[in-house]
Amino acid sequence: MNGEETNQKLTVQTPTEVDIPSSKQGTPPPRWRRFLLPALIGLAIVGGVGWIVFNRLILPMIMASQMKAQPTPVPLANPQTATIEDSSDYAANLDSRQSVTLQPRVSGQISAIYVRPGDRVEAGKPILQIDAAEQRAQVASRQAATQTAAAEIESAQADVNNANETLQSLVARRETAVANVQLNQREYDRYLELQRQGATSRQVLDQRLNALQTARAALREAEAELQAQRSAINRAKTTVLRNQRAFEQTQANVAEGQAQLQYYTITAPFSGTVSDIPVKVGDTVSNSTQLFNITQNEQLDIQIQIPLERSSALRLGLPVKLLDDQSREIQTGRISFIAPNVDPATQSVQVKARFENGADKFRTSQFVRARVVWSKRPGILVPTTAISRLGGRDFMFVAAPFKESGCTAPAQSPSGPAAEVSPDQLVAAQKPIQLGKIVGNNQEVLEGIRESDRIVTAGILQLQNCTPISDGAQAQ
Repeated sequence: MNGEETNQKLTVQTPTEVDIPSSKQGTPPPRWRRFLLPALIGLAIVGGVGWIVFNRLILPMIMASQMKAQPTPVPLANPQTATIEDSSDYAANLDSRQSVTLQPRVSGQISAIYVRPGDRVEAGKPILQIDAAEQRAQVASRQAATQTAAAEIESAQADVNNANETLQSLVARRETAVANVQLNQREYDRYLELQRQGATSRQVLDQRLNALQTARAALREAEAELQAQRSAINRAKTTVLRNQRAFEQTQANVAEGQAQLQYYTITAPFSGTVSDIPVKVGDTVSNSTQLFNITQNEQLDIQIQIPLERSSALRLGLPVKLLDDQSREIQTGRISFIAPNVDPATQSVQVKARFENGADKFRTSQFVRARVVWSKRPGILVPTTAISRLGGRDFMFVAAPFKESGCTAPAQSPSGPAAEVSPDQLVAAQKPIQLGKIVGNNQEVLEGIRESDRIVTAGILQLQNCTPISDGAQAQ
């Protein structure tokens, strides 16, 4: 029964086997049919992988080998020629060449102020007035004393003139007395001789002697009066001199008073700008009171402390540039002063340079940046983006025909071996260089390139030595 049930089930599940002969219905399928499906699946997988490898690797390599390599476009330019400055930047401060704090030279009460803070004044312009009524009264008194002394001089001089006239009359009187003595002397001598001869009496001779003595006495009296008059004249002249000295003293007193009177009006010693005014009308001031400050900012001195190690390079006339916050040059001056000694605290040497401040941009005591230019020389500048560094050395790519570049073969392409290039094809030849000063976005090249070289200014990361290149500007 079990066998019949099994046959029946097979007959129901495989109706297509009704036409199969009864002799083959119980035969199993061949073994190769069991491996057919896995084989087909394996072949499909191998074929897919092969197709991918062919498309992704083999086909691009075949196409690359058949296509000519294209040069890399890069920007090219000639190096810039410029004047390179050997300079140093320092912090400095500005100082006015003319700045003064005004103080009165006299004491008194302020009666007027003619300016306001911030006003610009010219030299000699009145700024402030101190009450000078008392001083003017003193000057007037001294002028009156001068007039009195002048009158006394005139009186004393008149006395001298009168004494001189009297002296002239006394001189004439003495001359008369001298002549009278001489006459009486001759008469006496003549009568003396006559008396010796007995021609006249003794009495007559005595009369002549008496007349001679009287004439001599008159002469002595005239001489005494003459001497006294001369003494009087000397005393009168002394009085004149004394009065002249007194007059001169009074004149000096007047001049002093007038000079003091000028101090009551305070004027600007030079053209400048008035600072804040702390005093007001009615305040009493003395010679120790600080009134206000006047500063002349048209010309300023910049003061720089130069380190001692650079002091040997200092000389008068060196250029000094005044810089703004962006290191741009504002003005240029020249060193006009070098201190003869060293500051012991900072071990530096102070120098000064003069600047015009016509636009009034700067103020006294302002801190600024200054650049001292030690020397200038011609040089070559290149962009900093054109410089590469490898193994502690600096390099640049210079564009040159392959035949002149010194390259034996072009650089290998990332996708395969290097393609052949023509002798005139530009390549990027890597040149070692020696760098100098940085000037803005450029840097000085001391050795390695020439002015006529064409350099790669950007995109150097995509280049190797001897990479074929083209001018990116011409490609555009």
